[in-house]
Amino acid sequence: MNMWKEIGVFGAWIVAGIGVFHLVPVVWDRILLPIARRTRTTLDVLLLEALRGPARWIGMGIVWNMGKEESFKEASQVRAHWGWGIYCGFVYILLVTGITVAFCAAVRAAMQWYVSRLGDPEREKKLAPVIMLLSRLSNVVIGFVAITVILGHFGVQISGLLATAGVASLAVALAAQETLSNLFSGVALIMDRPFQPGDRIEMPDGQIGDVIEIGMRTTRILTFDNTLVAVPNSEIAKSRIVNQSAPNPKYKVRLKVDVAYGTDIRVAKAILLEIVRAHPATMKEPPPEVYFQEFGESSLRLLTVFWIPDYREKLRIVDEINMAIKDRFEASGIQIPFPQREIHLRSPIPLGRGLSSHDGELTANDQSAKR
Repeated sequence: MNMWKEIGVFGAWIVAGIGVFHLVPVVWDRILLPIARRTRTTLDVLLLEALRGPARWIGMGIVWNMGKEESFKEASQVRAHWGWGIYCGFVYILLVTGITVAFCAAVRAAMQWYVSRLGDPEREKKLAPVIMLLSRLSNVVIGFVAITVILGHFGVQISGLLATAGVASLAVALAAQETLSNLFSGVALIMDRPFQPGDRIEMPDGQIGDVIEIGMRTTRILTFDNTLVAVPNSEIAKSRIVNQSAPNPKYKVRLKVDVAYGTDIRVAKAILLEIVRAHPATMKEPPPEVYFQEFGESSLRLLTVFWIPDYREKLRIVDEINMAIKDRFEASGIQIPFPQREIHLRSPIPLGRGLSSHDGELTANDQSAKR
């Protein structure tokens, strides 16, 4: 009679586990999800939707595991039977597998939530392969941990498996070091957005071009020579990049103009200001400025600073302003100097030989006459 009672208790736990399996979706759909949808964030909704399936198996596994502990306490012959060991092992595997699947689903949901916060369909499209790759990697890691836990539970020695896995992981990491570096740098560029397709950037080597595409391994840049340059993402991520397009297309032009010594600086500055202000493509605010910057070796250097509304028009506007400066300077008699050098040759030849000399210094004409 006691045996039938134990069987009845065991059967009740089995039925209770199946009931929980069917009850969890009802609780999820009618209680938890409606509450989560009222919150400001969508993370809880994504997590609950992802965990809806695994939670059914985990709930059933928990009930069956409790029933395993409470059933056949006084029937030692049943607990000693090989069939009972198989059942206990099945329940343990069910629980570990359910928890593993739940972890994988939660990681995937968290990644999807982060991408959805970007608010950019183009970036979401580019990050989709990365999310899939990271999700698969996390599945592999979590699955490997689950397998080692299960094998350890059944008394299987896993030290050799762990050592093999460690060596294999190290070999893969070393072989794919550059690829992984470029991959994660590409993810960082897409997430951080220091620039985006269409922006004009300046590289550390001074090369300037427009960003065409930010890929997972390289960033493609179209230069002014109409050549496409593919730069590894890892190099860009650790370099100082100047984005000429951000925060807006407005661009400051610094134009250096040299005038000859003896030039009236105030007149030259007035001419430069007049030319810049008169150009239709320069901005009136902030107003243009001209500064007397330095005394050069052969010239007086003036710095003209003005703004243009679009950096893409820089070359054309600077060309037109330079042409106007040249014409006005020529009309006003202002010279744009070129570098000059005065060379004095000191000769060791005695003065008694009849050569023209001044304190031992020979001019270039003296040397020519001697030759």
